[in-house]
Amino acid sequence: MKKELKDWFVPWLMTAREYNTSILDKAWAQPDHARLMLNENPIQPSEKIIEAIADAARHGNWYPDSFKALRTKIGQMYDLGPDNVALCNGSSETIDAMMRIFMQPGEEIIMSTPTFELFPVRAELCGCKAVQIPLREGDLQYDVDGMLNAISDKTKLMLVINPNNPTGVFIDDDDLIRFCETGIPLCIDEAYAAYTPERKTKAPLIKKYPHVFLSVTLSKAHGFAGIRFGYVLGSEEMIKAFNTMFLPWNVSLMSAAAAEAIFDYPAEVEDKVKHNNSWMDRFSDELRKLGLKPYPAHGNYMLVDASMTGKTTSEILDAAIKTHKVYLKRIGEIHGKSGYFRVTPGVDEENERFITFIREYFG
Repeated sequence: MKKELKDWFVPWLMTAREYNTSILDKAWAQPDHARLMLNENPIQPSEKIIEAIADAARHGNWYPDSFKALRTKIGQMYDLGPDNVALCNGSSETIDAMMRIFMQPGEEIIMSTPTFELFPVRAELCGCKAVQIPLREGDLQYDVDGMLNAISDKTKLMLVINPNNPTGVFIDDDDLIRFCETGIPLCIDEAYAAYTPERKTKAPLIKKYPHVFLSVTLSKAHGFAGIRFGYVLGSEEMIKAFNTMFLPWNVSLMSAAAAEAIFDYPAEVEDKVKHNNSWMDRFSDELRKLGLKPYPAHGNYMLVDASMTGKTTSEILDAAIKTHKVYLKRIGEIHGKSGYFRVTPGVDEENERFITFIREYFG
C-alpha cells in the first residue's frame, strides 16, 4: 500500500510544538517598526568586527580547522583549557545537540515554565517530553522543590537558565547546587551573563560536577544574533560528546573571526551593556510610575506584568504595533493571568517611542 508522505516522517515530528519565527519576516519587511521583541542587540557590529569578517571571507574557499587558538582564548576566560570548549552556531545548536546526546524517545527533561520556548520544542522533536514546572507565584523564582520532586527514572536532563528567560531572575546559588547534586546532566544556560559582569560565572561547577555543562551565546550582549556564534563549557568527556554530535565545520571562518575580534575588543561589549542597562533602569521607572510591575532586568529583556490593568497580552501587543509601530514579545498566561509582555531595549528613538506608548496606553 502506498503511504502518504507524512506517514514516512518520525511520529513525533507531527506532534511537536513549533518555534515560530514568522515575526522576523514582518520585522524585516517593516524597518520602521521597533524590534523590541526578540532580545536582539540594537547596536550594529563595529568596523573592527566587520573587517575581521571580511578578512576571514578571503579564505572562504577553505574548510575551517578546529579553532584551537580561539578555544584556548575562551577557555582562559574561565580558567579552563581548549578541550573544555566546544564551538557552535549559536546556543540554538547546543539546545538541539543536548537533547540528542542525552535523551531517547519517551525520556524526559525537567525545566521551568515559562522558559525559552526553543527548549521544549527541540525535546519534543526528539520524541521526548518536556516536564515543565511552573515558577513560584509572586517572585517568579524557580520552584526548586517542584522540579526536584518531578525527577523520575525517565529524567535524563535538567535545565536552569541563569538569569531565567523571560523573567530575568537569577537562581539562588544554594538551589543551583541542589540540582548539581542530583547527578543528572544539567545545562546551565548563561546566555545573558555578560549583562551582569559583577556576578561570577558558574563555570567552576564543571570541575566538581562533570555532568554539568554551560551554554553561552554571543547573540545578546555581543550583538551576534545574525552572525551566529556560541560555545559549550564542560568536562573533556562532555565536550567530546558535543563535538561528536555537532556537525563538522558547524562554525564558519567568518563567525569565528568575529568572535576573536570582539574578545580582543571588550570595550565594544561594555558600551553595548551600558546602553542596555541604562535603558532598563529608565523602563523600570516609567513602568512603575504607571502602576505596572516590571521584573528585575538582568539581561537585555524585561518581563512586565500589566495584568492589574485588565488588558490582555494580545490587546497590549496589538496597540503597540498599531499606534506606535513597536513590536513587543508575547508572553503566555502565567498562573492563569494574561497581561504579561516582554520588552528589549532598542536604539534611543525606539525606546522613547516605547515610553510614549506605555504612557498613552496605560496612563
